Amino acid sequence: MSGIRESALGALCALVVGSAPVLISEPAFTAGETHAPIGEAVGCGASQAVPTEGKWGALITAYNGCGQQLFRAFAEKPGNIVLSPYSIGTAMAMALAGARGETASEMAKVLGLQFPREKIDGANADVLASLNGASSASFQLHVANALMLTKKAGAISDGYVADLKHNYAAEVFRGADLVAVNNWVKEKTDGKIDAILDQLDPMTALVLFDAIYFKASWQKAFDAAATRDEAFHLRNSEAKVPMMEVRGDFALADRPGYRAIRLPYAGGHVGMIIVLPNADAADAVQRLDGDELQFLLAALRAPARPVEISLPRFHASFAASLKELFAEIGMHRAFDMRKADFSGMTGKPQSEVPLAIDQIAHRAVIDVAEKGTEAAAVTGVVVLSRAEVQRPTETFRVDRPFIFAIVDDETGVVLFEGRITDPR
Repeated sequence: MSGIRESALGALCALVVGSAPVLISEPAFTAGETHAPIGEAVGCGASQAVPTEGKWGALITAYNGCGQQLFRAFAEKPGNIVLSPYSIGTAMAMALAGARGETASEMAKVLGLQFPREKIDGANADVLASLNGASSASFQLHVANALMLTKKAGAISDGYVADLKHNYAAEVFRGADLVAVNNWVKEKTDGKIDAILDQLDPMTALVLFDAIYFKASWQKAFDAAATRDEAFHLRNSEAKVPMMEVRGDFALADRPGYRAIRLPYAGGHVGMIIVLPNADAADAVQRLDGDELQFLLAALRAPARPVEISLPRFHASFAASLKELFAEIGMHRAFDMRKADFSGMTGKPQSEVPLAIDQIAHRAVIDVAEKGTEAAAVTGVVVLSRAEVQRPTETFRVDRPFIFAIVDDETGVVLFEGRITDPR
């Protein structure tokens, strides 16, 4: 089984969500895990009572809901977390495009994608076009997909390749090896993730990748001269961390159990949401299911008001295997060589060319600091003068464990979310 490698650190205000690859292997290795009955599992999209709006609403609702369920599972253990619901959802959707029969039904149920395949693929194409069309001089958001075909991938059909090219803008590599895989990852993440796999199993037929690179300046920059070391309350102690300060007009929301604020990036198309629990961060994590996230996003559409923000400069890096978590919530056939049906990838019966998912790996990195680019500093100066109007000012001091998410307003997709228990 392939391993996950650590990456280099990200740049200021840069988010790199690295590659959520799905490895499809031929029948040398058979999944033999024991799982709970499928009927007892709850799929990622099962709790979505409040759908995301827009032509891609059902797709984003599923991606965000699945991301929240995975996030809650990771949050049961201590430490910082960072992951990309969108990256994970897209990579799994590319695998679903090649699944058939009961394998496809089970995957769709777990992923919350229980609508026609052509609508899933079409919505993905629309979201991808929207995200990749958002970049500007001071805002970078790049999404890339890839289909890496190894020397064992001779049976993969031209139809499946064409589908991924058309609906996911996937780059296709034939005869790909470990060097080609990791070079693509490094290129698409601007070098912030230099590799994700240590090795490729000899029986690997193909690897599906989704990678996101995000870099932007704040619409209202933090004043670097005002940053000072202050106390951050850890679980059982305190630590001195660089605490950034800014004053301006921001959207603020008070929800049961937590407060939240939205910090827009330059251009206003994407913003970071900081969730500050009233008490234990674990309670807020469990509360933030897909429905609560939608209520929060709606609450943050309220008019901005004057706020003084204290936020620690922070870095987080995270690597995880998602296969076991997907198995726990009901996805089993896709991992079992005896039962998996990915005949949509080959155009031939599964009995002739058996395929199964061997691993789902995810890697993400984030760095948050006062400024991203010079343009951010200029934007910050303009907004600072606007904040001088004398109105009642609230405070939002992030001096204890918190949750954050980076959300694209146009689509509603959660590009990135995490929990910071120690900003160091």
